[in-house]
Amino acid sequence: MPFNSTSLPTKVSELRSGFTGVIVQLEAAEDAISCGCRKEADDHLHRAGELARRSLTEARRSVHALRPEVLEEHNFWVALKGIIKNTTFGTALHTKFAAHGKLPELPRPWQENLLHIGQEALTNTLKYAHARNFETRLSYKARELCLELRDDGEGFKVKERHDGVGLTGMRERVEQMGGELKIISSRGKGTKITVVLPCNGELMS
Repeated sequence: MPFNSTSLPTKVSELRSGFTGVIVQLEAAEDAISCGCRKEADDHLHRAGELARRSLTEARRSVHALRPEVLEEHNFWVALKGIIKNTTFGTALHTKFAAHGKLPELPRPWQENLLHIGQEALTNTLKYAHARNFETRLSYKARELCLELRDDGEGFKVKERHDGVGLTGMRERVEQMGGELKIISSRGKGTKITVVLPCNGELMS
């Protein structure tokens, strides 16, 4: 699914707010230093660092969303690994990847859907989970493709989670492909998102 240009002003506004917050905190730290308030200055610098890392992550995600040509050069698995590595660079989140079976060539819309699902899952982990590890697995066997995204973060109650984490969007993308989305999560035990797609000869190019 192509990038929705109508969301661009909103995204620009969000990024502007994030980096404005960084400037505000740095200016407050400068004032605190001039007054000899070392601890207060350190607090402002810490907040500035957090805001900068968060804004940088959002900016990287936005750039990739605006550049679907990443799939022109690589299949979605290679593209997804690159996005995950790039987005988590400099963070405390450790990433791991595993692929099993000879993967089929997938239709372009499927690759785009899977790429967006992977990005959304990673974003949720970075924003909400406070996880240490994020694992991405892809397997193909018995004409069934399975993408699994797992973290060891705080988890949540699936029935209580609102759509702010994009679960509805994930379900819609999976339904478009005739597949099944499984979400397993509980507080304190992390989250596992699994996409299962039927891949028969007619769908393989």
